[in-house]
Amino acid sequence: MEDITIYGKIIDEYETECPICIVGRMHVREVEYELPHIGKALIISKKCTRCGYKKNDIIPLNIKKHQRIYIRIEKTQDLYTKILRSPTATIYIPELGLELRPGIDAEMFITNIEGILHLFIDALKRIEILAQTDTSQAQEKIAQALDPGTSYTVIIDDPQGTSTVLDRPNSATQITIEYVE
Repeated sequence: MEDITIYGKIIDEYETECPICIVGRMHVREVEYELPHIGKALIISKKCTRCGYKKNDIIPLNIKKHQRIYIRIEKTQDLYTKILRSPTATIYIPELGLELRPGIDAEMFITNIEGILHLFIDALKRIEILAQTDTSQAQEKIAQALDPGTSYTVIIDDPQGTSTVLDRPNSATQITIEYVE
């Protein structure tokens, strides 16, 4: 293990066959890193020398208690509440009938509530193209949630307890955290 900074050290580095182009060599680097709000995490970067495919993953190493975070959206400024969503967390917006489940290749990401709503809109647009189905009503319903005066709750259910709401100074957004047994 080689220290690359005071916060991180290389755990492993190797090459393997690229799963995309098959003929290229995929360079893989695994670094253990101390990240704010997460703690110890494994950062894995992969890049093919031939086709250029690349992927980065962040895997939290400190598992905490199962938690649910409830964020009440009532004002425009609530849309700017930043969240860190772990690869194991499911996001629900019951009033809109929306659910974002982690898939087999789920990534950790940082966004805000507005960004989550746009993720759903983008997914509906892809469904519309691929399935040749009209999703305009659903897209409109989500777009209305971006307007001031619309109230709903965003629930982040994380079995590993790594997801969090990032600090927002002077925010009046209602946030409740429930620890699940």
